[in-house]
Amino acid sequence: LRTLRTSAASALSESGFPDRKVEAWKYTPMGSLAGLDIALPAEKAPPQKDSLPQPLLADAATVDVVNGQVSEALPATADGLKLMPLTEGLRKFEDRLRPMIEEIDHGSRDRAFAALNTALLDQGLVVHVAADRAPGPVLIRWAFSGSGPALMNQFRVFVLLEPGAKLELVEQFESNEATGHALNVMMQAELGQASSFSHTRAQSESDRAIVLTSTQVRQGGSSRYVYRGFDLGGALARHEFDVRLGGEGASTDLSGAFVLDGKRHVDNHVSVDHAAPNCSSEQFFRGVLGGRSRGVFNGRALIRPGADGSSVRQSNANLLLSGLAEMDTKPELEIYADEVEASHGATVGQLDESAVFYLRTRG
Repeated sequence: LRTLRTSAASALSESGFPDRKVEAWKYTPMGSLAGLDIALPAEKAPPQKDSLPQPLLADAATVDVVNGQVSEALPATADGLKLMPLTEGLRKFEDRLRPMIEEIDHGSRDRAFAALNTALLDQGLVVHVAADRAPGPVLIRWAFSGSGPALMNQFRVFVLLEPGAKLELVEQFESNEATGHALNVMMQAELGQASSFSHTRAQSESDRAIVLTSTQVRQGGSSRYVYRGFDLGGALARHEFDVRLGGEGASTDLSGAFVLDGKRHVDNHVSVDHAAPNCSSEQFFRGVLGGRSRGVFNGRALIRPGADGSSVRQSNANLLLSGLAEMDTKPELEIYADEVEASHGATVGQLDESAVFYLRTRG
């Protein structure tokens, strides 16, 4: 990894972090990151489990990550499921993980946080499910702890599903402490033939915390990826998705919802690449914004030449509860194939005053 770290660090040093002139970050200013220290692995304090909330799932194999570090030994698993730290995963699956790590694009300014994650790649988790197995759910609890200098921690998650495997993964972003720390986490998933990946992310951090996620999914034929995201907190939350439907009959379903108040900011950036015929994708995002909050949605679907029979649906609808709230939405379709079904729509509006009056007069 040393060569990759050096290359990513050099790219970041040359490009710097994005500003408003970078199209992908036009509506998400980086001022909230000012003053954060970049946490090197050797400098991290031992994680404190008392900062963790109650788990969303009681019967899941649970991995706790505090300040970018796994807080204790990984739970024992069975039924075809393996949870491994990055070092062990690299030894066992080097032939598969190495090209995944090398595939990450970090050469441009809009990929600065991918470069940062690669430059400091040290802490990570590998989730592997054997062929035709469907183990119980996996829960990853992310939390911040400590009142020291505000840090930005890095973490990488790899998901490897063999043909016919099924995985339910839930991420819970919530801390018992209202810290100003940040987390830059990347997830890379490889889905084998006819496998299924159900992915839920629930984010309810304090109004001082910053959460940056980047999810890359590579799908084989007839595989399915389902994402459900819920943002109810955080000072700044940005979720990037890069999904490639590389096998015939693959499908992906991405849905997200957020409710914002104060000065909270949530940004969902989605890119789905139809690279094989007869694939389908859906993007369905909803937002409710009050106070001086701001939401961003950028949903892109690319249908490549030869990807005939593709089906794409995009929908983004938002309600503004305040005259100072703002929503920026940009659905995109890019089609280079025939015999496809594609639709998109985006709305931003306010509650109807007469409807609100009707509801209030009836309690």
